[in-house]
Amino acid sequence: MFVDAYFQVATHLFEHYELQSPLHLFLKEYFKNNKKYGSRDRKFIAELLYGIYRLGKQNEHIPVKDRMIYGAFLSNKLPLIFFDKTNASLAKIYQDNFNSKVNFLKVNFQIDFSIPFTLSEQITEEEYLSYLFQPSKVFIRVRKNHQEVKDELKKTATPFTEINENCWSFEANIKLDEIIEDKSQYVIQDYASQQTGEFFKPQKNEAWWDCCAASGGKSILLLDKCKNIDLTVSDIRDSIIKNLHQRFALYGYASKYVSYTADASDEELKMNKKFDGIICDAPCSGSGTWNSSPEQFYFFTEQKLQTFHKKQTAILKNVLRFAKQNAKIYFITCSVFNEENQAVLNEVLQQESIQLLNQQLIKGGQVGADHLFIAELLKR
Repeated sequence: MFVDAYFQVATHLFEHYELQSPLHLFLKEYFKNNKKYGSRDRKFIAELLYGIYRLGKQNEHIPVKDRMIYGAFLSNKLPLIFFDKTNASLAKIYQDNFNSKVNFLKVNFQIDFSIPFTLSEQITEEEYLSYLFQPSKVFIRVRKNHQEVKDELKKTATPFTEINENCWSFEANIKLDEIIEDKSQYVIQDYASQQTGEFFKPQKNEAWWDCCAASGGKSILLLDKCKNIDLTVSDIRDSIIKNLHQRFALYGYASKYVSYTADASDEELKMNKKFDGIICDAPCSGSGTWNSSPEQFYFFTEQKLQTFHKKQTAILKNVLRFAKQNAKIYFITCSVFNEENQAVLNEVLQQESIQLLNQQLIKGGQVGADHLFIAELLKR
């Protein structure tokens, strides 16, 4: 295809996409129904689309085609020849570092790189902008037989990076299920999510509750640290709990927990016990994961942010009812926005008998991972 044709297709898709499904699935379906596009065509069209979403709605004053060029320029995934054909001034500095390229666009093309939502204190706009345009990696937490897993990867010449003893990273297109035979040896879990294990200190016979468990990654991490705990998991989505059952069985924990489909914000919620530890991985914007789904950044609004804030506050206040005295509560989001992190804590700390022990924004961007906020609270 010619360059103009890439822009025509990408513009057509941009005009018809409104978050009806995740962008990668939307594109997959489109290309499935339009088989004339080869792999090279699909790559160019996708990068133009992802580029415009990474620039955000604050740049809507700039023509669509230009935004596609600027976004793809910063992502650095299209070849130099593309920019030779579309914008010679960008081609001349294509090999410059990211910050230099950002400054060039600011000065010469009036791009607005400000983030339209207040960030948490521990991350700057420059850091988050860089994160939005960097390639993401796939991470695993190796649970056992480290050398055996390493041998299988080397046998198939699969490149990987050891971030630490248990955390290894791979390129985003990796198909580990075709490489590592024993799936129980590892868990696919982002680097930032793995770091929450540094906060969890489960002790034998303690009662723990993962109240927004999703597919159970943090609960599996918890059990890997101490199998002899009394674990309860819950989530508002029944389909998610069913998926959790499959994962727990794979890792040998089929009988190590009880589960409920429940809304953790429901003030009528009843539990038959109180807990020594509560993991509250609250629903959020997901802004700490948006480098792989920048369409969420583009379509996000202040109204959505306030809705998440209210939901998170309600959940945290509600689950505190089930914490024992001196229990630890871990409030977690995969958000970088103050309104979903410190603002929630500030509101709850004013009204509840809890103490803030620690809070941290785990910034995984430097290794191609996500960002995650965690606060450790003590029930008085």
